[in-house]
Parts: sequence; structure tokens; C-alpha cells
Amino acid sequence: MPAHSHRLRFLAALVGLRPAAAGFSTAPSRGCPLHAALARRGGPVAAALTLYSRIRAAASPTPYTFSLLLASLASSSSPRSPSPDAGVSDRHAAAGLAHAQALKWGALAHTVVTNCLLKLYCSLGLLPAARRVFDTTGAAALDTVSWNTMVSGYGKSGDLEAAREVFVRMPERSLVSWSAMVDACVRAEDFSEALRVFDRMMEEGFRPDAVVLVSVLKACAHLGAVERGQWVHRYLEAEGFGRRSGNVMLETALVDMYCKCGCMEEAWRVFNGVRNHDVVLWNAMIGGLAMHGHGNHAIELFRRMLEKGFVPNESTFVVVLCACTHTGRVDEGKEIFRSMRDHGVEPRREHYGCLADLLGRAGLMEEAEVVLLDMPMEPHASQWGALMSSCLMHNNIVVGKRVGTKLIELEPDDGGRYVVLFNLYAVNGLWEDAKAVRRMMEERGAKKETGLSFIEWNGLVHEFRSGDTRHPQTRMIYALLEDMEQRLQLIGYVKDTSQVLMDMYDEEDKGSNLSYHSERLALAFGILNIPHDTPIRIVKNLRVCRDCHVHAKLVSKLYQREIIVRDRHRFHLFRDGVCSCNDYW
Repeated sequence: MPAHSHRLRFLAALVGLRPAAAGFSTAPSRGCPLHAALARRGGPVAAALTLYSRIRAAASPTPYTFSLLLASLASSSSPRSPSPDAGVSDRHAAAGLAHAQALKWGALAHTVVTNCLLKLYCSLGLLPAARRVFDTTGAAALDTVSWNTMVSGYGKSGDLEAAREVFVRMPERSLVSWSAMVDACVRAEDFSEALRVFDRMMEEGFRPDAVVLVSVLKACAHLGAVERGQWVHRYLEAEGFGRRSGNVMLETALVDMYCKCGCMEEAWRVFNGVRNHDVVLWNAMIGGLAMHGHGNHAIELFRRMLEKGFVPNESTFVVVLCACTHTGRVDEGKEIFRSMRDHGVEPRREHYGCLADLLGRAGLMEEAEVVLLDMPMEPHASQWGALMSSCLMHNNIVVGKRVGTKLIELEPDDGGRYVVLFNLYAVNGLWEDAKAVRRMMEERGAKKETGLSFIEWNGLVHEFRSGDTRHPQTRMIYALLEDMEQRLQLIGYVKDTSQVLMDMYDEEDKGSNLSYHSERLALAFGILNIPHDTPIRIVKNLRVCRDCHVHAKLVSKLYQREIIVRDRHRFHLFRDGVCSCNDYW
């Protein structure tokens, strides 16, 4: 008989009648030691069911009994099992048994029990089961908590549409309802929608709390919406959040937002003003320094963190290794990787990926490939993708051919994988191989990820994509780009068309494509609208291409503007014709 069936029979037996334990009262009192034990969370599934069966043997279970049982199961842990899925199976089976018992005893007529069951199913990721309970329960047995639980459950599972459908139908909303919806948008990476939902919440007169403001700061961080983030900061200070204890989560979100918006001085001020640091806050600051290319400062801060007695976790080593990667500190990165076990941290897939990226960017592609091939777990496609980018950067056709072929096997629907291999072949004059990659991409219908750039002005986040004509200022933006290009050509600018996709063999067509990349449209918008003494801040979802990087350096000098671009990997601060990354990204 399969192991799962044995577990089901074992768990089912636990809810059968058993003799009452000697010394326990038969009265279904809230003060019963068994009820008190059941109320304690985080124990094994079997323990919760055993306690329930003992309570049931002593007296008829009450709604209070079931609310405790379901809440206990929602937070329960499972013992180690030979099968990695055994713990999950135990919890799923226990949830079904508890549901059946609650149904049998009529407990689901009580709202608190229904809500506990909804929370249990949502915590296990069993959204269809939760929805069946929600839809079949009479409206009178549902309250705002019931609706909030479903919105939150869908949001945490990444199903934004389902969360929105429930949210729209809610008979009345609380602050928790709005917070759950903002969080759902953030988890689904629809950050602009998250801010729109927050604005509606404020318009309806709800005062935000720490939970929803953390979500808003996350949205601001991803969009580079520093003005909105600064508004949140001012609100926190005005409402006295900074004077309350236990707000390190908010303070960490503030540090992260300022780092990701390119405001390092503000990030430092918040970081230094926190009274009770924790490792997550240290990680945020170290990671921010790494993204900005301040590898030396990031590693110094890591050393300071260790000196103060904080124990680094897995995330700490990811951000420290990234700091080494962005500054080419190969030997130091290797040493930090080797030191992980000394701090009680076992290297995981992400750490091996960081080490391989460090080696690849430094031109050590063969060594990076060995790291990925020899790591004790299977690398993700993103880790092979980082190595492929290094192969293109250093024009290593030997390793690049192997890695590019593997990437297409791993992600045949991702057009970006074909693009990089095509370009590597094209740069090396291997046109037959390049054409074969092109044919394969077309046959499989693979699509390249759309490049998007975001820029904030006057509290609004403006989105641009390559060749965009949707913006109200489109004519002015394109006119400025034409004038800008003519002026740049006079000082020697020549387009680098080596990384433009596929069979656009005509150099003029290639140049036209480059001229209207999303970050250039955002940059032109910034020059048109943002005052000269204010930095232009752009967030891009992909890596900045080589030609746009050169273009931004020249524009910063020609127009005497400070331009800050955050791409998928790091920050670029363009000032007076120079980039903070020193052309290493």
C-alpha cells in the first residue's frame, strides 16, 4: 500500500473515539487543559488531531473546539518524512478530515469556524477547496473577514484576477480588504495598479497602517516612484510611526525603496536612524550598495554587521556576492563563498549562481561553466542566462554555443534565449548557425520579453516601450530624440548595431530600432519635463544595451543632466559623460 494511504488511515484513526485521558475534565470548558494545548500553534499535524480526538472523547466538540483545531492545523508543522511531499500530504489530509468533522457536527453554521477553515485551506494553497466553502456557505454565515481571507488567499497565490473579482463583489470593505488587494497587486508585479488601488483606498477615507504602507513602498521601489515613496516617508513621520517600537519592517521597506530609487543618501539616513537593526535591514542596505556598484562599501558594511554580532543568513551572502560581482572582486567573492559554512549557511542554488556570474563577468567563462555543472543541485535557467550574457559580453563562442543551446532546451518559449545566441553567432560571422536559430524561434513561436521603462514625474509613473506612440507628448519626445541624435553625431557618436536582433541587415533599419528603445523615450520625456537641477530617474525591466549605455553617457555630458537608470541588474549613474559602473555591467 502506498505510503500516502498509510498516512491517511493513520490520520483518520486519530479522529476516532478514544478513552478520555485520566485527570481531564469531561466538561467542554474553555479552560480545559486540552483546549489550551490545542490553542498552541506550530505543533505537528498528528498532535493537533490527537488532542482533538481526546476532547471529542470527553465531550461533544463545540464551535470553539473546531476553531482551535483549524487554526492549529493552519500553523502546524510536520515531522520529517522520507518523502519530501509527505508533510504537505499530511496537512492536506488533515484539513480534509477536520473539514468533514466540522461539517458532521454542524460547526460550519458559525462564522468563526468557516473563517478558520477558509484560512486553513488558503494557507495550504488549496484555493479551489476554499472557494467551494466560500460559495456554498450562506451569506449570513460570511462576514468581512471571510471576504478578506479569500482576497488575501488569491493574492498570495498570485491570482490577481480572482482576488480582484472577490474584492469588487465585497458588500463592505475594511482597511484589511484594501491592504490585501494592494498586496495582491504587488505579488502579481502589477505595481502601477497597486498604487492606483492605494489611491482609491485613501479617497474612500481609510487611514493606512504599517502593513499596507510596506506594500506601497515595495511598489514604489519596483517602479522607481521616489516621489510617492517620499510621501509615504513623510506620512510615517507625521503619524509618529518612527517613534513606535517594532517598526523595523517599515524601516527596511523605506531603505529598500530609497536604494532602488537611487537615493543612497536618504537610504543611509534611514538606516542609521533605526534603533533596533535586524539582519533583514542589514541585507537591504548591503544589497542597495551592491546594486549601485559600491562593492567596497557593501563588503565593509558586511564586516561591520559581523562585528556587531549579527548572524548572516542566506540572503546576506547573496547580496554580498552580488557586491563582488558588480565590482569584479573575484578572489574576495570566492573567499566569501567558501566562508558560508563557517557561518552555518549551506550554499544554495542562488549562491552558486552568484559565484558563476562573478566568474563569467570577469571573463572566466570556463570556470563559471564548471561551477554550474558541478553544483549539487540543477541550475535554473536564469543562472545559465547570466553566463550566456557574459559569453556575449566577452565574445566567447565556445562556451556560449553550449550554454545558448542548453538555454533554448530549458526555455523553448522564451524568445530572449534565441536572441542572445543569434547575436553571438552573428558577431562571429556564423550566419548559417544564426539563421538556424532564427528559424527555430519562428517555428516555435517564441516571443522576446517586451522592454519597458518607467519614469515618475509629479506623482505619476509614465511607462514607455520600444517605439511607443501612446504617450500624449509623443510628438515632442520624438522631435527631441531626432535633434538629440543629430547633436550627438556632431561630437562623434556612431550607433553600435551589433546587438540588434535577427535579420535586420540594413544598418539604417537597425539604427532606427535603437533610436526608440524604451529608455531613450523615457529619457527624452525627462529632459522635456523635469527641471535641470533634478536628476532624471528611469527604471528598465531589462538589461541596458551597449548602445543605449553609450548614448546615455553622451547625453549626460551634452545636456549637463544627471541620469540614473536602474536596469535588471544594477544602477547606472550617468554624469558628465561617465557612468558609475565604469562600463562593467
